[in-house]
Amino acid sequence: MAELGIDASREKLKDKKVSFKKKVEIRQKLIEQLRKEKQVKFSVGDPVEYHVTYDTFAGSLEPVYFWVLDFLRNSAPSGLGFEVDKTAEEFEATAGGGFFGELGSRATVMQERGMKILETVNAVLRTIINLIYDLKEFEMRLNAYEDANSEDKQRKDAGEYSLKGIWMDQVDVKTGLGSINQLTRGDLQFVTLRDAFMQARVYKKKDGTFNKSRSFKDIGESEKEGMDLNRRVKVLLKKKLEEYLNWRGASEKELRKRFEIEKNYLKAQVDSLKLYTTWAKPYLRAAQKLGMKEFKTDRNLPVPDMVTAFNSMSMNLKLMGRREFKPTSVHPSFEKFDFGKKYYSCIEVDFLYRSAPQVVKQGQSQHYTHMGTVDVFFRAFVFDDKDLEDIYAQEVYEDMALVEELTETSLKDLQEDMERYIYPDEHKEEEDSGLDLFSGILGGFSSLKKISKFPSKIMKLGLSGKRGAGSYERKKVLTEAGEGARDSCYVLYDVFKKSHGMVTW
Repeated sequence: MAELGIDASREKLKDKKVSFKKKVEIRQKLIEQLRKEKQVKFSVGDPVEYHVTYDTFAGSLEPVYFWVLDFLRNSAPSGLGFEVDKTAEEFEATAGGGFFGELGSRATVMQERGMKILETVNAVLRTIINLIYDLKEFEMRLNAYEDANSEDKQRKDAGEYSLKGIWMDQVDVKTGLGSINQLTRGDLQFVTLRDAFMQARVYKKKDGTFNKSRSFKDIGESEKEGMDLNRRVKVLLKKKLEEYLNWRGASEKELRKRFEIEKNYLKAQVDSLKLYTTWAKPYLRAAQKLGMKEFKTDRNLPVPDMVTAFNSMSMNLKLMGRREFKPTSVHPSFEKFDFGKKYYSCIEVDFLYRSAPQVVKQGQSQHYTHMGTVDVFFRAFVFDDKDLEDIYAQEVYEDMALVEELTETSLKDLQEDMERYIYPDEHKEEEDSGLDLFSGILGGFSSLKKISKFPSKIMKLGLSGKRGAGSYERKKVLTEAGEGARDSCYVLYDVFKKSHGMVTW
């Protein structure tokens, strides 16, 4: 994929025509660009990064992670006072180890439970598809009744011809040799019956019932009055017209009733779909979280740390700490400028674990503790609010890619029809306001892009009494925020080494 800029990547992510898989790929590239361009640098041009390797096969490695987490978010003097989020969690266990089997068994249970519910979801979905097709057929039939009941003469005649054709082809044809089509084709001298039936006028009273006497009067009793037909044809025509009018009144009533019943049934099936997908989500999420990633080298080969016959495990955890940088920290006069966004001094801590999981038994239950080596990387960044939203959404998008495909792609094409039949009066307003019927079904999936502990509301531009900040003011703020991130990163690195008995200088 061609390299896109940060702004161009964000525009692509907003494009509804771009597939979900493509968006995941674009988002990965966007995060790589943000980390590369927004990392704080030393005066010599090197990025701010500190590295510590800590190993122990006598104790567990979990305290290393929790020490960094607590020191980042604790207030001074026992910490840096950052707000902290976990932005990545990936792991791989060797196939020959006990941890692999334990995790695989749990993942299999979650997958089986989720797929059983998805089988029911698919059955409900097939029912919804059939209902939509039935409703479309009912709608086409009802359009003919609407036209036949219209005040406009051309629409009225077209609707009446259509209904008469349906009656002849689907109802009258069941009478066999006595049907209009058979009588017209036969040798019984009723060749004019079909044309006469199509031309016979239909009248309605004010109460909506049919005025049969007026229609029969137009046909006439003798050959000299009404239609230019012989008496035998007129008698048969009146009989057929009365049968048609009885069918038309009853069929319209029953068709409208069936249409409403099927619409209500469709709504009930959609509610069932919401319920089943809600039940399936926890299992699908758990199965995704229990899924392992295969770590690769730069040459796309398996990492040498993972040996199938060993009981070992690799794990990558990332913490992102942020602290808002106020422009007034540069100079009090900066309060009169509107920067349009918030800036944050950030520290990213990257943990690369290589451990040997050991079983720890507590009564009747057991769990695993990790012993081995952890490489800890401390990096300093300056991000704005939009950058952080993209970073925090990254893990969620990757974890839910499969879940999104299992649901949204199968339902997206039905959205418009379902909205039209379930909420016909609100359909137009929903289109204008951007509301989505599937928010109830897919809300747990598609709305994940909004999930983060970082505030989603961006500071509005053009605040009263403030003018836009220029390049000088923005550069000063970014420089000061970078210096704050760099200093805090070093404090974290230095105190970590001292707390764990390492040499410092």
